[in-house]
Amino acid sequence: MKDKQSIKPVNQSLGKSASIGIFTGFQFAVSLVSFGVGFFIAFFFRLGMIWSILIGLWFSATTITLSGKKPYLFWSKIFPGVPMWTRGYVRYSSPQEKKKAGLKKLPKSW
Repeated sequence: MKDKQSIKPVNQSLGKSASIGIFTGFQFAVSLVSFGVGFFIAFFFRLGMIWSILIGLWFSATTITLSGKKPYLFWSKIFPGVPMWTRGYVRYSSPQEKKKAGLKKLPKSW
C-alpha cells in the first residue's frame, strides 16, 4: 500500500481554458480578431475612425455574446419558440394486432 504522503496535489486548472478576466482565452482571441475585421471593413468603406472603432466594438461584443458558455440563453430570448426534443419509446405491435385492437385516436398535443 502506498503512503498518503506519496499522493501529490494536482493543478486544478489542468484541462480548463485559460481565462483573461471574466472571459476565456478563446473568447478573448476571437473578440480581438472580430474587432479587427469589423474595424477594417468599416475603414475600407471610409466611414471614419470613430465609426470604424464602434463597428469593431459591435463585432467583438456580438462574438463574445455568441461564444459564451451558454449561448442558447441568448438565442432563446430572440427565438422563444424553439422546440424541445425528447426521446420516447413505443412498444412494437404487429399490424395484425393493430387490426384486432381497432383504430384509437391519440389526443392532440397542441
